[in-house]
Amino acid sequence: MGKKRGIEAKLARLAALSKEPVSVATSDELRTYLADTSNFVVAEAAAIVGKAKLAELGPDLTAAFDRFMVDAEDSDKQCRAKFAIAEALNQIEFDKPEAFLRGIRHFQFEPVWGKSVDTAGHLRGASAFGLVRLHHRDVLALVVDLLADPEMVARVAAVQALEGIGSVAAVPLLRLKARLGDQEPEVTCECLSVLLRMEPEAVAFVAEFLREGDEAVQEGGALALGETRRPGAFDVLRDFATDSQPGTVRDAVFLAISMLRLPVAIDFLLERISQKETARSAIATLAIHRHNERIRERVTAAVAQSKDAALQAWLERKFRET
Repeated sequence: MGKKRGIEAKLARLAALSKEPVSVATSDELRTYLADTSNFVVAEAAAIVGKAKLAELGPDLTAAFDRFMVDAEDSDKQCRAKFAIAEALNQIEFDKPEAFLRGIRHFQFEPVWGKSVDTAGHLRGASAFGLVRLHHRDVLALVVDLLADPEMVARVAAVQALEGIGSVAAVPLLRLKARLGDQEPEVTCECLSVLLRMEPEAVAFVAEFLREGDEAVQEGGALALGETRRPGAFDVLRDFATDSQPGTVRDAVFLAISMLRLPVAIDFLLERISQKETARSAIATLAIHRHNERIRERVTAAVAQSKDAALQAWLERKFRET
């Protein structure tokens, strides 16, 4: 009980310290907390160091990282301290790769409800970003290995890290990963989003996943297209929306069309208000423009023309100022 109260007191002090101006005294105090045996305390201290960008505490962070690598399952449950440290090292732009090289290869299995669960996925992802930032010579090979990581969070991080690497190999690797698919649709969707950011011609590639992917991938691909704001993306989304059936996928496509913020996209959705089966979805997705007076007026006029009281109530609900 005494140890628990001691940790709580330290955490309370760290919470107060996070609000104080940075000074030599606060830096020295954080150095003391980074040497603590509690992974909770060290994680909180590391978060403060990273946010304040106290680069002079980089060696203290790596020393704590190495310490929590010993008997890791007991000393640092949930990889709480090591992950926070890796994040902080990236925030202070620490220029040595050793902690990241250890982190990207670290697996930590802990008992959870009668089975063992790897809790180091986030750490491997954060370590990948560190190695990308440092342009480490082995980073591409390590990130490719991470694409096949057992943990989804690490695979998503690998996809994002490939965007950061930006080498000529990144795009074909992302296309291959998307083609092969993943047991978690979030990974494939992230591949599609990154590809669209890296190469404009990826619109046609992503369009294939709207036609052939499962519903989660279709939704994710549509929203990724919506983020591009490209006319070519509108053509793909319009054609798919025209052929799709009512449901969450079509709703996601309508939202993606609205996200494009192109005049032709707004016109398309306004036309859908006149059709009973698409009116509510069109209004709901146009609501992201509720602060645009011109669009608001056009939506209001389209609903008024329908003379549908229920649709008017839907408009008022969706366009209510928040």
